[in-house]
Amino acid sequence: MMADPEQLPVKREVRGVEKVGRAVTSKQIDHLGRLQDIQERGKHHRTIINTWKNQQNQDRSMRKLYATWLMIAMSVQIVAINLIFVLIGCSILKFEPWTANTFVMAVFAEISALALLVVRYLFPATSDRVLELIDRFRTKD
Repeated sequence: MMADPEQLPVKREVRGVEKVGRAVTSKQIDHLGRLQDIQERGKHHRTIINTWKNQQNQDRSMRKLYATWLMIAMSVQIVAINLIFVLIGCSILKFEPWTANTFVMAVFAEISALALLVVRYLFPATSDRVLELIDRFRTKD
């Protein structure tokens, strides 16, 4: 037994549809796709840049803390060596001349090494790796 054709849902005409505007062309769809791609890449680039900025801020604060403590340590050493040197000169402390010379030179070498450490590792040249990363993503597309 077959159903009555009048009772089957048949689309004869679309009712209630109102014409909103002009018909959309394939060129407009292509432009919309490009716009969405550009917006997505912009979002991606902003995410990379914000992450890089946060990392740089954290690195700066950490380097500042390390540099402060190293400077305090070097200052204490400088004051101590000067005090010992003055006490040796006033004959309050008695050392062999070679011992005093070795001590003073060793402390000077240590202070120089700490200063080199601060300059070289705590304050490196600014990194432009984030720019290379963005450029790589740009040329990938």
